[in-house]
Amino acid sequence: MTRWERTALTFISQTSDWDRNLDATSFIPFSISLLRELFGAYISLQLDFEDAYTAKVKAATPSYLNDLILNPGPIIALLEQHYYKAIYWSQISERNAFEELFQALSSAVILPVKGHGVNAVILFGWSEPQSFDASARECLEIIQARLKEILQQSHTQRIVNNTMSRFTAIMHAMPQAMVFIGNDGHSGWVNTAAASLLQLDRSGEQPPHVLSAVMGQLINSAENKEIITKEAMQLFMSPANKMKDMKWEIPGNTLLVSCMPVDGIGRLWEFKQIF
Repeated sequence: MTRWERTALTFISQTSDWDRNLDATSFIPFSISLLRELFGAYISLQLDFEDAYTAKVKAATPSYLNDLILNPGPIIALLEQHYYKAIYWSQISERNAFEELFQALSSAVILPVKGHGVNAVILFGWSEPQSFDASARECLEIIQARLKEILQQSHTQRIVNNTMSRFTAIMHAMPQAMVFIGNDGHSGWVNTAAASLLQLDRSGEQPPHVLSAVMGQLINSAENKEIITKEAMQLFMSPANKMKDMKWEIPGNTLLVSCMPVDGIGRLWEFKQIF
């Protein structure tokens, strides 16, 4: 196994936990630090394209390079010329788009990183000449793809979490008691009104066996529990069966109870109080 193959495998291994991490802002500096160590590079940094006139250095080693401002025009032209693929210079020419950064360096690698909320390049520089053979180029392509993959996953996870937060807030605000019991035997959920009705210590995730037990207690307290039990038997004869506005005569409280299947993954119960 070549040095570059080991580098690619180590980078993938060391970033495996970031598949579920939402903080893309800290992921890039972490990757830069890790890759600088793996590459044995002298300098490493992130160059952010803040606008059409400003490219700003961040997460730099040496740190005195931080906050340096460059003209993004020539850099973007270079990236477009290479179709935003990894760029590797075994020998840095005297005139280049990164003259202010690559002084007294022999070799460099430029990795474009573009994703949701990120528009930057990651730079690595060596004082000693480096050879970028086929395995080196493959390594850089793998690393660039890995960076893009994690940024995309982070963005997707952030959207999912935001959607779940909004959905959960809406469900908790509903006056109806809502109970979900999954078919898998592991997932269950109640909103705030349901937690109060079923006398649970909290809303949110609940084991299905707990929900089944407290709902059974509610049925046993009903004045018409025989009718409820009969209807329940009919309901559970098929996963596609549903129930709409059945009266549960609870002492001091009459409920209209509905139950409907949810895409084959479980059942959603709704309890409405009749005032």
